[in-house]
Amino acid sequence: MRFVVGSSVFLMSLSAVAQPVTGPQLTEKEQKQLAAGEVAIRETTPTGGKGVGAMAFGVVDATSDEVWPVLRDCQLFWKFMPRTKKSWVKDEEGVGHLCHVELSMPFPLPDLWSDTVAVIREEPKGHYLRAWKLVRGTYHRNDGSWTIVPWGDGTKSLVVYSIDSDPKMAVPDGLIRMGQKGSLPEVISQIRKRVVQLRSEPSGPAASK
Repeated sequence: MRFVVGSSVFLMSLSAVAQPVTGPQLTEKEQKQLAAGEVAIRETTPTGGKGVGAMAFGVVDATSDEVWPVLRDCQLFWKFMPRTKKSWVKDEEGVGHLCHVELSMPFPLPDLWSDTVAVIREEPKGHYLRAWKLVRGTYHRNDGSWTIVPWGDGTKSLVVYSIDSDPKMAVPDGLIRMGQKGSLPEVISQIRKRVVQLRSEPSGPAASK
């Protein structure tokens, strides 16, 4: 097992860290959607009932080891993640590694930014988790995770995107949820494209390390 805690701001119990990384229990409908190559969306209850809670599931035609660098490296998110105009990693004394992301929002909404700290795990081999928590930004809350596990015979991967977010916007939660839900399939689509793009680079996905 490998894990990294980027900051004391984000603490996990030893029992939680020791648990293997697994995919979620899928409903029959979600399984059919994934078998058809679709992206399955599940609405979840955001913390305190405010903001947005959702999960997106998609199968990527690549091993989990190929997909992992795409979702591990915050500094490269701007190259493919929808609405992401800037992203980089910065070190802050007393905090550790922070992932800084800036999002371009449609008019008349204000752009958003966040600094988050992440826990990264692989347990067992080929099962990956990147879970983050807000340190600061234009959000009341911006937490979430990426989970990647082998799918089928292991030549494909199931990617799970989980979000629990409450942006500081003078907009009804219903509209924020509608917009977020509508953008989730594009996130999975861009991950698929990014994996293919990295295959054409000299060292493949590992080049982004």
